[in-house]
Order: sequence, then C-alpha cells, then structure tokens
Amino acid sequence: MNDLDALLATTEPEPVTSVSTATPRRCRRHQWGKYEGPESDYAGKCLRCGAWYDEARSRRGRSSRRLGNDQERRAEKRYGWEKIGERGEKTDLRGRMFKVQQKASRRPTPALFRDVFAGLDATRDGRVPLLLMSYVRAGVGTEDFIVVRGSDWLELHGRDTIEEDAA
Repeated sequence: MNDLDALLATTEPEPVTSVSTATPRRCRRHQWGKYEGPESDYAGKCLRCGAWYDEARSRRGRSSRRLGNDQERRAEKRYGWEKIGERGEKTDLRGRMFKVQQKASRRPTPALFRDVFAGLDATRDGRVPLLLMSYVRAGVGTEDFIVVRGSDWLELHGRDTIEEDAA
C-alpha cells in the first residue's frame, strides 16, 4: 500500500451538496391557478411549472394571433386561396398551384424591398419587378427566394382558386 492509499483510508469523504443547474422544462400549455402570496395579493401562477401569469404578455399573444388570422382571411379573399391554417398543419393557405405559409408583421416594409421596387418601377418597361434574394453559406448550396409584390402577381396570374379545377 502506498502513502496515498493510507491517506485516503483515514479520511472521511465530504458530503455531496451539488445543486443541479438545469432549468426545469417550461410547460407547453400553462395550467393557471390562483395563488395568494407575497408577490401579489391574488395572482395567477402555473400549477405545473410555477410561472407567474403576465397579463401584458398574454395580450400581446392574443393580438399577434388575431393579426395572423386576419391576414390569412385577407389573403384568402384577395388571391383566391383556401384558408386551412386552423387545421393544425404547417400550411396556412392552399391554392391550385401553391401552398402558402404566411407571416404577418406590423413593422414597416423593409427598406430594402421599398428601395428595390421603387428603383425597378422607375424604369418599368412592361416587365414585372422581382427581387431575387440569395443566401450563401460555405459548404451549403445557395438558397434563393423570389419576392414579387402581390399586385404584380395578380396582374400576371390572377387568383389561384381551387374552384377553377372543379369547373
């Protein structure tokens, strides 16, 4: 036996007092209950994870959802697509040729879009303005996205209705 073995044999191991630094998983859907405590006289608290109810955050969520649904209905009327987003699929709108995932925002139109289309409109010679955005990364193929204004799309193709197939 060597000196280290003798030393280890005469010492007591320290008690384990490690604390997990992992954060508990958040709820997919909170189950709000009522809580009376020091943080609030009568505030909502999730019965599963202990998160506090935030009225402002809840209002923003409802407002954003309403905006998205309103814009899907607007696109349905304007472009002739069928609104299927409420069925729980990734596709929000479906037409004869396209399936659409729509994103709505209250932010102003990106300056890039406005500037590009204003420049192309200034020299319009019967051709439709189109913005080609390419995303380039090392080791991955280039990904292109084509942006066309809705009014130009309707001028070119008209509405993309499913009913035309049945006729």
